[in-house]
Amino acid sequence: MDTINSLLKSLSSPDLERLAPHLSRVERRSGVVLYEPEDAVDWVYFPESGLVSIISVMLSGVGVESGVIGREGGVGFVEAAGAGLIFSRAVVQIDLVAHRVPAAAYLRAFDASPAMRRAVASHIELTIAECRQTIACIAHHEARQRLAWWILECQDRTGLDRLPLTQEFLSAMLAIQRTTVSAVAASLKSDGLIGYSRGTITVRDRAGLEAAACECYRIGRHMRALIEGAGG
Repeated sequence: MDTINSLLKSLSSPDLERLAPHLSRVERRSGVVLYEPEDAVDWVYFPESGLVSIISVMLSGVGVESGVIGREGGVGFVEAAGAGLIFSRAVVQIDLVAHRVPAAAYLRAFDASPAMRRAVASHIELTIAECRQTIACIAHHEARQRLAWWILECQDRTGLDRLPLTQEFLSAMLAIQRTTVSAVAASLKSDGLIGYSRGTITVRDRAGLEAAACECYRIGRHMRALIEGAGG
C-alpha cells in the first residue's frame, strides 16, 4: 500500500500486509475530537496529512497541549497495545487525512509479530525522549526560540508551508499567554522568517527559522536519527 506515514513505513512488508485489509482512509476536519480522556481506543489512526493535538485535561477542565502528531506517528497505537484506554484528549488541529485500523485488528498484528513490536517500541522511545526535551525546553528557553521550534516541528509533521495555527493553540502548546504569542510571532515576522495573519503562519525563511529556534529542534532531529537508525 502507498503511505507517507513514518510509523506504517517502518513496518516490514509482512506486517503491513497483515494490517492492510483492515485499513480504511478517513478525513476529519479541524476541531473534530477523536478521543476524550478515559475513552476506549476503538481505532488507531495513522495520519497522512494534517495534525492532531494531544491535550492533557486538568480536573478544572483546563486543557494543556502536551504533544502533536502528524505523518510521523499515530494516535492510539500505544494505548491499543496496553490498557486500551487513552488518558488525553485527541483533537484535530489541522484538517486530517489518515488511515485507520480497528484496535482489535491492530492488536492481533502487534501480538503476532516481534518485528512490529520492535518498530512500535522505537516510536514509543522517541515520543518519550521528545516529551523529556519539551520539559527541559519550557524550563530553559525563551518564548521566541520555542515558537520557532514548534513552527518547525509542525511543518515537519505536516509538510505544509502554510500552517493554520491559532493563538489559542500556540499559547497552550508553549505554555505562554496569547499576548506573548502575538509579540514573539510579530518579532519573527518582522525578521522575515514567517508570515502571520488571522491564525495562519506561513514559513518564509526555513533556514532563518532554524537559526532562531532553540537547540531542542536540532536535538530532536538528532534523537530521531539515532533511534530510527538503531531500529533499522
